Amino acid sequence: MSLPLPLLTEETAAVLLGDLWDRHHRSIPDPEGRAPTLLLSLPPAWGNRYQVLLYGRAAHHNTVVAGVRHPQDLAHVSWPGPVLLHAHWFASIFTSALSEADARARLDRTIAQIEAFATRTGARLLWTAHNLFPHDGAFPDTYLALRRWVFDRFDLLHVMDADHVPLLEQTYDRPAPPWFCVPHMTYHGAVPDSIDRLAARQQLGLPRDAFVFGAFGSLQGYKNTDRLMESFSALAATCPESSVALLAGGLPADREVARALARDAAAHPQITLLPRLIEDSEIQMMHRACDVMMLPYRGTLNSGAALMAATFGRPFVMPQGPGAAAMVPLGGRLYDPEAADGLHRVMAECLQDGPALAGPDRDALAARAPHEVSEAFFAALFGRGTPG
Repeated sequence: MSLPLPLLTEETAAVLLGDLWDRHHRSIPDPEGRAPTLLLSLPPAWGNRYQVLLYGRAAHHNTVVAGVRHPQDLAHVSWPGPVLLHAHWFASIFTSALSEADARARLDRTIAQIEAFATRTGARLLWTAHNLFPHDGAFPDTYLALRRWVFDRFDLLHVMDADHVPLLEQTYDRPAPPWFCVPHMTYHGAVPDSIDRLAARQQLGLPRDAFVFGAFGSLQGYKNTDRLMESFSALAATCPESSVALLAGGLPADREVARALARDAAAHPQITLLPRLIEDSEIQMMHRACDVMMLPYRGTLNSGAALMAATFGRPFVMPQGPGAAAMVPLGGRLYDPEAADGLHRVMAECLQDGPALAGPDRDALAARAPHEVSEAFFAALFGRGTPG
């Protein structure tokens, strides 16, 4: 099980940073006397494990890692060595913003806070491009201004597929800063995996011999779970009732979306919806019970759900798009999201193929092992990889 990153706040920063410095030097003093790099992850997102897996090899690269939840907390960070601010998501700074003008004022404050921090500490700035924009789409002008500032100001850009760079540059109308490509890792070792298909279906009350479509992850509009349910309903109408099922579950991040999905699921006996946090012990059930995982998302660059499916050896369906071809060796089956019947057709193909559905290639999985990805990340970060 992955451990959360130490969280720095106004109250905890001084003590935690001092402790991190002391423990690092007691454990692995640098033979050349170099001070360790402090990598600050903004913000930490412990639930999806991506960050703790990405930083798994930090100690091997003379680096200590901590999390900062809010940009204003950077004012309380001091470190007698190199500092790297690694930004992931900015959506939280716009929480409860009432208008585009309000959102822009929050962005201006954030920019000032990060600029002041970089000036004071000499920190390098790195952004990982998880998505083109925040998924809620609430403040498009501000979100574009944010991304353009990142491209103009940040020292490094991390992408998970080289095909993302031209799309980012076109979308933001800016040349990218120096960039490097390190793909998303699998979740091997970070989630329990001890039950088989039959045990998982028993726990979830799913028919033993049905073909089960699965969807795992937070319930949000961009994930198109409503369209998935519609396509499944049309497909199920042509099949014996006990021969197909749909299992979907995840945290109701968008409550309106979750309520609508719950109403639709309640009306269909072959759909099981779990609109709640899926506990660690249940992630394995969500995947082992299913024959194929469905990811009919729109407007996203990367998907941890795809790599979670690969972790459990499940094939998965996702739309065509930049970087999607790299998912095929991991068990991905692609469809045209612009075709009106694209999703329905690929679901019918999966059902027809049944057990012959191809899962991940062993070599492709090995290349995405967490320690391999983390090592590549730090090698690129410290100039031993190949930047763009």
